[in-house]
Amino acid sequence: MKKLLFTISCIIITTSISAQDTYDIDWTFGSNSNVTPASASNNADRTIEVGDMVRWTWSASGNHNVVSNSGSQENFMSGTSATDTQPPGTVFSVTFNEVGVNDYRCNPHSGSMFGTITVVAEGTLSSKKFEDDTTFSIAPNPSKNWLNITLPSYNSELNIEVFDVLGKRVHKGKITQMNSVISVSNWNKGVYLVRVSNDKTTQTKRFIKQ
Repeated sequence: MKKLLFTISCIIITTSISAQDTYDIDWTFGSNSNVTPASASNNADRTIEVGDMVRWTWSASGNHNVVSNSGSQENFMSGTSATDTQPPGTVFSVTFNEVGVNDYRCNPHSGSMFGTITVVAEGTLSSKKFEDDTTFSIAPNPSKNWLNITLPSYNSELNIEVFDVLGKRVHKGKITQMNSVISVSNWNKGVYLVRVSNDKTTQTKRFIKQ
């Protein structure tokens, strides 16, 4: 019985470890939320699930740090204080365990080095992605009244769902054309996840309601 319990424990631990995803950020001068495309390694925004890890790697220029802003869901910093900096080659990682929004910065270079880690409920995101020729875009983002969804090509009906950061679905519908518009005027201010899917693949993007 003891051997059986030990084996089951090992399986559970192994499964938990393998389920964690790691998101890398190239941390250097100019790494921030405004970098385009959003998939660039030095774009400092990431949307992750509870239990996932974010890993910052200092590139070969300047001394930097990573410090969470006041009001972030979780507190973290790469040194013993907010003024400590580290040299090129430093690697700093955080595993996020709470749903919420975490704004952060490089303290000495906060004007050009900043980002947001959005943590959503486990299972909200999908590991599958659309191929590049079917990637959708959303605009304007942020927006107060309207969310425009555009597909570069359209071959079949797609599902669309929008979730808040707690994983609660606030919108569900179908996309039946290359351009669709959703009214967001009645939504609360905050971060939302827009998920477009069919029976094979899913893609999720972040949207900010002003």
